[in-house]
Amino acid sequence: MSDHRELAKVMDLFHFEEHSPGMIFWHPIGLKLLRLIEDFMRQIYQDHDFAEVRSPVALNRSLWELSGHWQKFRKNMFIVGSSDAEEEPDYALKPMSCPAHIAIYKSHKRSYREIPMRLMEFGMAHRNEPSGTLSGCMRLRQFVQDDAHIFCREADIRNEIGNFLRMVKQVYAAFGYNNFSIRIALRPEQRLGSDEQWDRAESALIDAVQALGYTYQLAPGEGSFYSPKIEISMQDHLGRLWQCGTIQVDFNFPQLFDLSFVNQKGDLEQVVILHQAILGSLERWIGILLENHNGVLPLWVAPVQIAVASVSEKSADWAEVIFRRLKQIGARVELHVSDRTIAKKIRELSARKIPLIAVVGEKEAMNQSLNLRRLGIAGQKEIPLAELEVELAHLHI
Repeated sequence: MSDHRELAKVMDLFHFEEHSPGMIFWHPIGLKLLRLIEDFMRQIYQDHDFAEVRSPVALNRSLWELSGHWQKFRKNMFIVGSSDAEEEPDYALKPMSCPAHIAIYKSHKRSYREIPMRLMEFGMAHRNEPSGTLSGCMRLRQFVQDDAHIFCREADIRNEIGNFLRMVKQVYAAFGYNNFSIRIALRPEQRLGSDEQWDRAESALIDAVQALGYTYQLAPGEGSFYSPKIEISMQDHLGRLWQCGTIQVDFNFPQLFDLSFVNQKGDLEQVVILHQAILGSLERWIGILLENHNGVLPLWVAPVQIAVASVSEKSADWAEVIFRRLKQIGARVELHVSDRTIAKKIRELSARKIPLIAVVGEKEAMNQSLNLRRLGIAGQKEIPLAELEVELAHLHI
């Protein structure tokens, strides 16, 4: 197993700089990987009736004071100074998107017809983590979360948690993780709200998980200061557990922010907020993914799926035809027709962890075929170009 930072270097995905500790410099291929994962998750969320939003990266101190983050989380927030140096700082870069999504919900009066309201955002978060805790993608100061919030009735909680767990199972399996475990993190000593609210929230989580037939462990004292939560941990091929997904049942923020909707009787009814993320930090997810697969990513998410390499100048024209035809069907393909030896091309492309290499010589040009090499599998197989087109055109998760 290689460290994800070393894999990123040989695959030319991203790097880190001393003058921006805990923040990533994305290279073109690495950004393509990030965008592929975003696009996949965007479709998953759309399929489950979430609406995508975007909110400001800096929010006023008053909002953070109301939510309690200013008091509980300020040492881990990046504070933005006022234009007047004598005044107190007015803004903070958001460490999460909850108050911003609450502001979107509160932008006008809501009806029961809009409930449950499901919002999600690829939210840029900043957390001022201690320098000694930074560790590549695994712990950062700037990262993107698939940050989602559901505004619903208390009676909707079980269905929404069931939907969340189905999404988790689908997404994790697509990336090659077939085992995950569930912990329910219960009330911490320092917390918002009444014991009655916490009793209801914890019971809602436990009852939902039991009703859905999942096994779980309890984690007393490990909930957030405003809500208990389900924590999803997945297992990689080395047996390591990674806590990524989470869903929280929150009665406190709706009360603090006075969040309601007009119910069928015409009365105002308070909502419940479910805070959810499936991947958590996308950067951390990519770091875990690289190490789990040793850089050999599933073909559907590989930023470069196939490289076409000519043996000599005599087969370069046919290599260019293959390149154009694969590009037309949407494959992520590179063309290599330089005068370097084919052995050197294959060695360099394999080191970059490109899953498929199409080797093209004079014989293949004559037969309108190619020799296909699959990373991690010895040997190569001559196949018609049409066969490869079908494989890549029908690639699905």
